[in-house]
Amino acid sequence: MRQTETRLREQTRESPWSPEQRAAVSVEADRILADPFFKKSQRCVVLFRRLIEHALEGGDENGIKERTLGIEVFGREAGYDTNTDPVVRMTANEIRKRLAQYYQSTSRHHDVYINLEPGSYIPQFDFGLRMISQGTTPGSPVDSVPLPDVPSLGLAETETEQAYSPERKHRRRKFAAALIIICTVGVAGALALYWTDWTAPLRSNQYLLWSPLLKTPEPVTICVADLWPIKYQNQDDWAQVLASMIAGHPPPTKQVDATASPSTPFVDAEVSARLAAWIKSHGKPFKVMRSSAVTLEDFRHEPVVLIGAFDNFWNLTLLSKLRYHVQIDPVTKEEWIEDTQNPAMHDWKGSGKLLYSDTSTDFAVITRVLDPETGNWILAAGGLGMHGTEAAGDLLSDPELSRSLPEAVRSGKHNFQIVLKTSVIGGHTGAPQILAVHTW
Repeated sequence: MRQTETRLREQTRESPWSPEQRAAVSVEADRILADPFFKKSQRCVVLFRRLIEHALEGGDENGIKERTLGIEVFGREAGYDTNTDPVVRMTANEIRKRLAQYYQSTSRHHDVYINLEPGSYIPQFDFGLRMISQGTTPGSPVDSVPLPDVPSLGLAETETEQAYSPERKHRRRKFAAALIIICTVGVAGALALYWTDWTAPLRSNQYLLWSPLLKTPEPVTICVADLWPIKYQNQDDWAQVLASMIAGHPPPTKQVDATASPSTPFVDAEVSARLAAWIKSHGKPFKVMRSSAVTLEDFRHEPVVLIGAFDNFWNLTLLSKLRYHVQIDPVTKEEWIEDTQNPAMHDWKGSGKLLYSDTSTDFAVITRVLDPETGNWILAAGGLGMHGTEAAGDLLSDPELSRSLPEAVRSGKHNFQIVLKTSVIGGHTGAPQILAVHTW
């Protein structure tokens, strides 16, 4: 059997994909990339597309190396450490989960199934074997092509009388009953442990990051920007207005034209939707409000999540006294993340043209603080540009990325700030890289 599988693998490697097979793979890949569950992760999109291109080009049978993918897809430097920056591995894991979700959620016919085995960056194309296992009649016109590492379907065994013998059925039923009991007891025990304070280290990093806001009795308010920043950017002194607010001066009294329709930056709206879904999944009520409608009294009554930095004036008003915050030069309009302990450093600086740039970088700050002025928790995620805000949202809502959070951040008892960087490739946001962490 193993010799047969070896020969099949060798034949597959020696024979290039036919034009029909290549076309089928391209069509299926486009459908996967267009799926709402898949396309919301730009990291998955760019990595998946590169792996498919490499496979169809007849690349190395061992696949592209992790470091090569990090450089080509995510803009990492040539000598970067894959152990401390596992962006490729984490994104590949995301792709596997999203592929599984895609094929579980669709019932239509697939001419080809695309799979990415754990520990591999080589997509596998299944042109029929799985269709047989799902009930296609043997002998029906399917294009069955043997592929490397395709598991045996066990058809011979399932078609024998032994597979349907009463004794075997009885054993299976007993095994299933025992498995159900074990799983039920295990889930009940896990839930009991989950809600005890002494087992907090067993909870996910993501839950621990959010826990101060989730434990409050009041609903969480998600505050997103509206027309206020757009109005002032149309004036010559908009940078002076922002710099003045960062310096501690109150915002102008007339923030939004009352006759204008609310307008929220798309990325801010998308990030707020993802965070709202995460909060809802944990049974916590929430509401979404535009920044011009939020008052200081709201901060005193309930925890608030702030989305955006320069485009959300509450971020500038409440958080600019902290160690890490956004800063702007009123004359040159240069934007950067300032460290109050090293104000002369401008290394975390934006290009100012991230919306149109093919390759660039963006920076962001994530803050969780028990605000002394309001007595309530604030969680803020804001970038110099839209890509920084999106990367911050990824770190707050993606369980895979939350594994990279340092130990100090996982506690629900401390204030913290995280400075992160993200690469922008072809207009797509890369994985967040943590540059600095401050807790107090």
